[in-house]
Amino acid sequence: MQQLAEATGLSTGYLSNLERNVNSPTLVNIQKICEALDISLGDMVERNREESIIVRKDEREVVIDEQNSIRLENIDYGLDKTTFTYMSIEPGGAGEGLRWEHDFDEVGTVIKGELTLGLGNQMFHLKEGDTILVKAHTSHCYFNKGTEESVSFWARCRESE
Repeated sequence: MQQLAEATGLSTGYLSNLERNVNSPTLVNIQKICEALDISLGDMVERNREESIIVRKDEREVVIDEQNSIRLENIDYGLDKTTFTYMSIEPGGAGEGLRWEHDFDEVGTVIKGELTLGLGNQMFHLKEGDTILVKAHTSHCYFNKGTEESVSFWARCRESE
């Protein structure tokens, strides 16, 4: 716990509270923990679950909920190489200044509203129905610069080992 506190700049008390589910981490602190542990967010939240063909809305595991700004929900079918994420971002919301990078490709489709995606050094403005590929090890971030909620669905594809 002490080593993680030193690597992240977070207190051991804060980390202990996270471990005991006393409080919830912010998106910034999740990123710090992932970087310190050299894992992706997907690695951190992945769980094995009994195989199912339907995941109901209320069964999705909320992995990030930033006070009406951005919400990520894991959709877990128990598949080894593929995970799915449902992401919603309120108008003006997202991880301003946060950039993510992980060791798997992901494909996202905007299913409601609009989404601006910073990908490497480029910015892409996606509208409802648009789909984008984010290659593994590519730095990226998300913003909702629109006037309504942005909802997107993401499939993460890991390579065979």
